[in-house]
Amino acid sequence: MKKFVWVILVSLFTIATSVLVVVQYVQMRRTVTVSDNLFNISVNNAMDDVIEQLNRLKVEDYIGQNDRYKLLKFKRIEELNSRMQDVVKENYALFYDTNIVQLSVTMIDSILLLPGVHVSATDSSAIARYNTLLATRDRLASAPDFYDQFVNDISEYVVDNIITSSSFNYHMLDSLITEKLVINGVDIAPHIGIYDYTRDQFIYCNADNQKQKLRETPYKYRFHPDGMMSPNEYFIMLHFPLSSLLLKENSALYFIFSFLLIGLIIILFLLSVRTILKQDKLDVMKNDFISNMTHEIKTPIATIGLACEMLSDPTIYADPANNTTYIRIISDENKRMRNLVETILQSSKMSSDNYTLERKEIDVNNIIQSVVNSFHLQVQRRGGTIQCSLQASPSTIIANELHITNLVYNLIDNAIKYSPDVPEVTIATKRANDMLELTVADKGKGIDKEAQKHIFEKFYRVSTGDVHNVKGFGIGLSYVQQVVRLHGGTIKVDSTPGKGSTFTVCLPC
Repeated sequence: MKKFVWVILVSLFTIATSVLVVVQYVQMRRTVTVSDNLFNISVNNAMDDVIEQLNRLKVEDYIGQNDRYKLLKFKRIEELNSRMQDVVKENYALFYDTNIVQLSVTMIDSILLLPGVHVSATDSSAIARYNTLLATRDRLASAPDFYDQFVNDISEYVVDNIITSSSFNYHMLDSLITEKLVINGVDIAPHIGIYDYTRDQFIYCNADNQKQKLRETPYKYRFHPDGMMSPNEYFIMLHFPLSSLLLKENSALYFIFSFLLIGLIIILFLLSVRTILKQDKLDVMKNDFISNMTHEIKTPIATIGLACEMLSDPTIYADPANNTTYIRIISDENKRMRNLVETILQSSKMSSDNYTLERKEIDVNNIIQSVVNSFHLQVQRRGGTIQCSLQASPSTIIANELHITNLVYNLIDNAIKYSPDVPEVTIATKRANDMLELTVADKGKGIDKEAQKHIFEKFYRVSTGDVHNVKGFGIGLSYVQQVVRLHGGTIKVDSTPGKGSTFTVCLPC
């Protein structure tokens, strides 16, 4: 896929994802705001019902049993006084004629006929009715001073004295508020307080440590007990300790899930991009591998074909020296092709998870010496050298002979191939604790840091530009690493461009 297409695709996805995140965030804020408004409306509706119900209640419903008895008793006395006043109003001429009746101290105390005065039956009945009401009132009062003690405070009592910790039924208020809130869909238990604005004090609070929060709450509702006006202003105040948090949590659950899905989409997109890029890279490497492998195989095939043609020429066939030369060329090229095919097959087999090695005791120094001998003529023709410092003693390990031989062969072959002028290769072995350490060093062109990260990847080859002057198809070092891994060892490379490379293999003894 072209780079331009990738840039457009990634840009469009980034813009779409950013817009989606912004839209989700704005929607979340809007939902929280709407939820908060709905919560406020529900609370206000509930409290409207509470205030309406409180205003419908009589004073008797607010106060305790003792105070309720006294208040009802006082109201009965007030009723009798009112009826007595009605009797006086109906018989105004009689009750205000000092020649007929005698008042005690005030009209509400007693009315008596003067001695020797005779009145009509209607007037006598009115006086009797009045005195009966008076006697009933005095009997209710129980004491001569009941009226004086109670009447002076009754107006304040009706409105203010019932709002006290000793007389107001706060349990009823809490239950009523909670019930109305639940009916309106609010299941958060609030802190409740009754605040006397005139005196600037709380006369009730079901959570003493929340008074400051109640002062700052927006949920304030004025009410008047018994529907009566009072010189003091009373407010019912509510504070919901978790309302904002719960609203945001409830609203945010959906959006958290949405953002997780967006994150999952982003991850899947990145993984898809990574997979496609990796696939493109593998496709390029595959093409390079096929091209390199074809080039590598064509060379020995052409050489073998040429040698066969020369051997079929009777003039050349008659010379035994020429026969020997061409037969050796055919043998070398055949061996080279066999090694290429064997390396590919073994690398493919070792990629399987079920692959197992057949191990036996082998001498690494002997294998190295044998492989070095096979490269002797090749290095000698280029004027180079291979120096061996095989100090490992003993040099035997339990391993697979074929794979260890191929490992050594590939390392030496790479050292020679990537030495552009005269190859100078040094091979060393030594024992380090329970490990045998094999080092193959050259003074070739080296490998840069970026290429060192990929040299053990299958089909990867260090770039040599447009010049195909280094044979191979990028599978040798990958094969070497697989061999080392299957034997439980390690391999590392130390290389400086222009100064050469050193490969170090450690294998358990």
